[in-house]
Amino acid sequence: MKNYIFVTILVMVARYSFAQIPFEVMVGNKQTLYFAYIQKDLDNIGRWNIFSQGLYAVNYRDSSLNSISIDNQLTYQFNNWLGISAGGSFDGVQFIPTLGLSLGYFNKKGDFSITAFPTIQLAKPRALDVFGLINYSPQFKKKWGLFCQLIIGTNLGVQKEDPNQKREILNIFTLHNISNQLIRVGLNYKQKFQFGIGADFAQFGMNEATFENFGLFLRYQLE
Repeated sequence: MKNYIFVTILVMVARYSFAQIPFEVMVGNKQTLYFAYIQKDLDNIGRWNIFSQGLYAVNYRDSSLNSISIDNQLTYQFNNWLGISAGGSFDGVQFIPTLGLSLGYFNKKGDFSITAFPTIQLAKPRALDVFGLINYSPQFKKKWGLFCQLIIGTNLGVQKEDPNQKREILNIFTLHNISNQLIRVGLNYKQKFQFGIGADFAQFGMNEATFENFGLFLRYQLE
């Protein structure tokens, strides 16, 4: 399992050699986190594109808390901000197919973007899974700029596992499975290197447990 994230990155590089691949390492007080993603058009008009992301976390004290997440979405865009997506995710144990929407926004300057995938997990028990990626990287000098990134995710059950189960959240969702937030703030050098401080947060179940990780990150734009 320890090599999964590196294998994932190698597969990304091999399959999408013409795509830019941000690869990030965040060394925190509780875990080291590796993260990479690809967002690439597959045709000349931007109708078809692919989004792939891989995440691997290594816990310092308990290897059973190590985690992996690989997600791939093939999307068809109706316009610049709305499309449909189909794909799946792998958590190190099982593959879960998904179907949903692709949402995006890019400003004219090209320094602010939002990418989101609200999807339904087709494996039982079915759940709503939401992934969001927000980037803000304004330049204040020719070579230097600010780098801010927020990655959010949440998974909410939508299918009753037994007839008596209540819909605890907004009378729609049966339970909260997991949510997480990855925050990065730092400097951007030549649009190639980003570095700074980071914080990772996670919430599990119905207020059952939380996790926090604080540290420093280094990000490199592979091409």
